[in-house]
Amino acid sequence: MSDYESRLRPDRGLFPLNELAENSARNFGPRPVMRTWTGNGYKEIAYTDLNDMVNAIARWLIDQGIGRGDRVAVLGENRPEWAASYLGTQTAGAAVVPVDAMMPPTGIRHILSDSESKILLTSAKFLKVVAEMENIPTLEKIVCFDEECVEDAVPFDMALQLGKESRTELPGRELDELAAILYTSGTTGHSKGVMLSQMNIMSNVASASRIFPVGPDDTFLSVLPVHHSFECTAGFLLPIYCGCSITYAHSLASQDLITDIRNTGVTMMVGVPLLFEKMHAGILRGIKKKGRKTQRLFNTMYNLVAAGEKAGLSLGGKVFKSLREKAGFSTVKFFVSGGGPLDPATAVFFNRIGIKLMQGYGLTETSPVTHVNPPWKVSHETVGPPIPGVECMIVDKKESGVGEVCIKGPNVFAGYYKNETATRKCLEENGWFHTGDLGIIREDNYLQIMGRVKNMLVTGGGKNVYPEEIEHHLNRNRFIAESLVLGVPRDSGYGEDVAALIYPDYEQVDLYFEQMSKKPSPDDVFRLIKKEIKDAQQELEDFKHVHSFRIVEEEFQKTSTRKIKRFLYSGEMLKVNNETKQG
Repeated sequence: MSDYESRLRPDRGLFPLNELAENSARNFGPRPVMRTWTGNGYKEIAYTDLNDMVNAIARWLIDQGIGRGDRVAVLGENRPEWAASYLGTQTAGAAVVPVDAMMPPTGIRHILSDSESKILLTSAKFLKVVAEMENIPTLEKIVCFDEECVEDAVPFDMALQLGKESRTELPGRELDELAAILYTSGTTGHSKGVMLSQMNIMSNVASASRIFPVGPDDTFLSVLPVHHSFECTAGFLLPIYCGCSITYAHSLASQDLITDIRNTGVTMMVGVPLLFEKMHAGILRGIKKKGRKTQRLFNTMYNLVAAGEKAGLSLGGKVFKSLREKAGFSTVKFFVSGGGPLDPATAVFFNRIGIKLMQGYGLTETSPVTHVNPPWKVSHETVGPPIPGVECMIVDKKESGVGEVCIKGPNVFAGYYKNETATRKCLEENGWFHTGDLGIIREDNYLQIMGRVKNMLVTGGGKNVYPEEIEHHLNRNRFIAESLVLGVPRDSGYGEDVAALIYPDYEQVDLYFEQMSKKPSPDDVFRLIKKEIKDAQQELEDFKHVHSFRIVEEEFQKTSTRKIKRFLYSGEMLKVNNETKQG
């Protein structure tokens, strides 16, 4: 048995999603499963209450004719009604279709139509959007979570009451049955329906529970949109499986997040890299505002912790106890980052101040987690080893060992809904899924992700360049809010030069020039960014240096999980011309 296997927690067992609420109600009964902010305080829902809601919604759905083979869509914010609708659909025997609440109306209509959903459970604010859509033939009923319902919508409370009065028998489920169809967020512009089975999702939940030491004394903060597979599995289903509580963030404003963490004793949160990188930058700005004396003290303590690491000592927990308390993180044990590459500098920072920030990896097609750094051995440059039950291999390797990451395991999806062509392109008959990501497996079996196959640039000298690596270096700069690295075809016709689109942090830029009593012109901003790019890439090899760049005036368009929609900017590289070349 390996050291990794010896540290895993006992297997809690595998069962279909329709049994989740009932099993947890039996084990954790009156303990709070969810908390929501009401404006005057937090409203708690017990495990037994959630189970009652789930069974009532399931019976109501069955009474409307919903059963095996049907799809039920759920659209709304992170809230208990969403959770009950998701699990209620499972308990009714149907497949759930979580809809991205940030999608434009055309995207929402496509999902409802393509999935042939018969019932939609949604928030009041989406009723008008749905009402204005062209006729969706399969959609029979709409249920509204809120009191402000239109005439045609069924109030959620009414569906609950009717379900509680119903004596309809609830069906069982098998692990090979379809559980959900998740539509990808579309960073490429195309949204595909990923079919996940009961086994796919619950095997992922069960494996994750063996890595993280969480239980009834832990509270998760739900920040990411719960329709997304990462939040749904790791921030919704996993806590319920382990008997934890979930606090729904009442806003994404930094101060509100800190209030939620403090008031409800949050111990764990999953998030995307941008969230943690913003938190990192915010803490450093707060320290800087305290003055030079405070900053020097922080630097001294930080360097002490770094020196301790070399001697095998973990000092951050004690040294930065006061900082964590002031920042509102005194109860936090773990942060888990997924959904994109995390800047190693951010991971190092949080671990040094006493909060374990562990990076994981996965895709919607893998339910989603395939790798994660375990708490007992965190590697900041990697996404960790495969989780229990998952296999990983690298194909089409270069001499460097870098190649495409392929995944096999009980978490790998069945295929794309009504799209066999797309399925055959990435899913082999023997079960291996081609992720489209480039990576290398280290000797300790930890996986390092280099970037997307389709994003990789090849220089005139034949060198491979991964835009994500360069973006990390650029985004650490206080004057650069976001960057997007692209390839510009060379005049010779062979290879590409590295170029970048830069969205400055205008607040920091204005503050910088204000200190010099100067109102900056566009040329001033350009020269400042040019200098900062030059400084930022000093640690990079020459062939990775930015040859030209252009400043953009608006932040990049993103998916609901804050990934830049790169496909929207593929034509922008043609505008990065000789006038903006780096000298």
